[in-house]
Amino acid sequence: MARRSDIRRRPEVTEKIETNKKEMDTKETDLDTIASDFETASKTLENLEGGTVEGFDETEKSIEDAKEVTVEVFEKKDDELEEIQSDTQEFEGEIKENRNSSESDLGKLTDASGKIETTETINKMVEAKEIVMRDMEFLAAEIDRAQDAREKSDEIQEKHRSRIQKGGR
Repeated sequence: MARRSDIRRRPEVTEKIETNKKEMDTKETDLDTIASDFETASKTLENLEGGTVEGFDETEKSIEDAKEVTVEVFEKKDDELEEIQSDTQEFEGEIKENRNSSESDLGKLTDASGKIETTETINKMVEAKEIVMRDMEFLAAEIDRAQDAREKSDEIQEKHRSRIQKGGR
């Protein structure tokens, strides 16, 4: 039998997923801002005409440095987003294990119900099965929420990565 301390409360599950979703949204916004900065620096460099060779060379170097720093900041934020996505994926796995445990519990309740003959006991076992089924539905919905948030975040992250790679050519 699992210990109650080994499993989470429903509000904890919902809160963990919501927290990770908000953190991913924040990091995605950061990546968007950084990618925009990078694109602006790249376009600015492309549009420079220069007054003197020396001035142009120094300006070009300065903008290239700005792009390089921007890429470093992007990579740091990108790594932070990867960590949150990884944490979310691990949590999905934990919730799936809990759902599997609930499925196992449902099977045990069904088996036990088949051996019970007292009407009152059968009725309480039916209640217990309904409770487990609601738990399974809750966990399935939370798994979907976590997976959807992570997949959306992956897509957005890839879009921003391609923006940085395009400007780096």
